[in-house]
Amino acid sequence: MSDASQRFLFENADVRGEIVQLEQAFAAVREHHDYPPAVARLLGEAMAAAAVMCATIRSDGVLSLQVEGGEEAAVPMLLVQVDASEGTLRGTARYQGEPTRGGLAELCAGGRLAITIEPEEGQRYQGVVGLDDAGLAATLEGYFRDSEQLPTRLHLACDGQRAGALLLQRLPASGGTQPTEADPDAWDRIGYLAETLTDRELLERPVNEVLHRLFHQETVRVFEPRALAFRCRCSAGRIASILRSLGREEVEQVLAEEGVVEVRCQFCGATYSYDRVDVAQALSDGNAAPGSDSYH
Repeated sequence: MSDASQRFLFENADVRGEIVQLEQAFAAVREHHDYPPAVARLLGEAMAAAAVMCATIRSDGVLSLQVEGGEEAAVPMLLVQVDASEGTLRGTARYQGEPTRGGLAELCAGGRLAITIEPEEGQRYQGVVGLDDAGLAATLEGYFRDSEQLPTRLHLACDGQRAGALLLQRLPASGGTQPTEADPDAWDRIGYLAETLTDRELLERPVNEVLHRLFHQETVRVFEPRALAFRCRCSAGRIASILRSLGREEVEQVLAEEGVVEVRCQFCGATYSYDRVDVAQALSDGNAAPGSDSYH
């Protein structure tokens, strides 16, 4: 299975769809973390969800999906970022103990979910919603319904090795706010068909087979798929900016105690090491990118 996002449109129905399948990108995210199965599945669902949501934004930029759990949550933090312009994504999760089961609301108890869009041009946008006991898909459906006023159906699946998402959205008719009268039952009918999709089909079958099996009686326009891949955005320059944000006193205290300042990227596992000369340069020069990096 190749990692990709596939857009499709139902003719004369004002309904659009998107399917995402991930395997290599999900494997790259897990490579540097020994996530318990329940955490890995939730992270995989979040990656697929963020990728399929990113396909709906109107401009290039970065979409972030972040879950912050309560103080006692098994998963106090989960973060996925997708770059719409490059088709790249990354993700990470922080957990406590050894959670073996549970969905979004159970693993991230007492938490909330934030969707942030940072376009290349224009203003940053963020929406925050509470967690639905029914899971991540239901939480995001609620976000689209309440924040975007777009009826949405979302199917998420992850088996620990692969992740997938199917998104359907009912769009306003061109030039108005009401669905087209040409096929007023289309949204309900398409939704019923989508409900027959199994997790195994979404994860294992080629996208064209999934679309044919579900919607062969509908008129569907399929667009060119877009490749997706893991890519981390960390760099020596970004890490130097983090050191400056911590402040000279805190950084120099670590340097005095350890002899070197090491920062490990939570997304890709790259470790950046700063000796005394590097630290001095990073703190004094906003354009400098000192330090050496290594991968483990």
